[in-house]
Order: sequence, then C-alpha cells, then structure tokens
Amino acid sequence: MKNVAFLSATVAMLILSGCSSKEPAIDATANANGSSVGTNANANGSTTGTDSNAVIAPVTNANANDASATNGTNGSDGQLVSILFDYDKFNIREDMQEPMSKNSALVKDKAVKLEGNCDEFGSDEYNYALGLKRANAVKTALVNSGANPDSITMVSFGEGNPVCLEKTQECWAKNRRVDFKLP
Repeated sequence: MKNVAFLSATVAMLILSGCSSKEPAIDATANANGSSVGTNANANGSTTGTDSNAVIAPVTNANANDASATNGTNGSDGQLVSILFDYDKFNIREDMQEPMSKNSALVKDKAVKLEGNCDEFGSDEYNYALGLKRANAVKTALVNSGANPDSITMVSFGEGNPVCLEKTQECWAKNRRVDFKLP
C-alpha cells in the first residue's frame, strides 16, 4: 500500500512540477542544410544555439518511417496525423497548429482516443506523466475547437511505443507525439 501511495505522489509531483531542463547528450552531425543538428541557422548561415522550434513534418499513425513522413505530405489526404512536440515540452508547437486544425475537423463529431508518447529520455514515471500532459494539451485544443470532451479519452505510453528506433535527433522528435485513434 505504501508503494502505491508513493508512486501516486511521485506521478502527481511530476505532473505539477512541469518539465526538467535536461537536454539529451548526442554528437552533433550535419543535417541536409549543412548546419549542425540541434542548432538554428539564421539567414546569414550562422548558428544561434539550440533550436527548440525545429520544424519536423507530422507523421501518420500508419508508418512513421516511410518517405512521405519525412517529406511532410501526410495529412493532405484527409487522414489524421500525429501532433509532434519539442523535447521535454507539452505545448502544441506553432508548426503543428495547421495539422491540429485539420485533425480537429476530422474528429469533431467522433469519439477519439489520444495516445501520448515520449522519447527515451527521462524516467518511466516522468515520461508517463509527460505523455499525459501532451495528450491533455491536444484534448484542450480539440475541445476549444468544438469537440465534445466526453468523446475524448486519453492514455499515455510514455516511451513504450516508439515509431522510430534510431539514435538521432530526427528519430527522437518523431517519438515525441500524440497519436489519434478512432474506435
């Protein structure tokens, strides 16, 4: 009984405390535009530090590793797309607003299950709580766009449901997501 109370208190503390500032440590490698992964190149080509708003194309639930996911073509055919999140964050990114609006229109009058997911960094408990926060942020956006809150359920898989297993920034970014499931 003590373990259940301790675990409940720990999860509650994680939910209420927000996110840590610990960044994953990886080797910086050059990406397609020549800048280092994790840096933000400005118009004159210089870097401006860590890019917390890097644009990653939305991935579909069907196959996150296919070419269309990396080309940003998913979602244009009326299918639901996953909403991606920045490292250690649960607010919906600016580049995810349009996919979120499209998803909202598709699920407005339907029951939907939101599945929160995380990358592999952090403890299981922390990632479980972060997955719930991400799912709740998407639920709030759906409700604000007119969806019935009683038709939305949430679950967190933490880091237990990755769509990409490579040890790269791009792959980890694909795992920080909320998936939409229709019953």
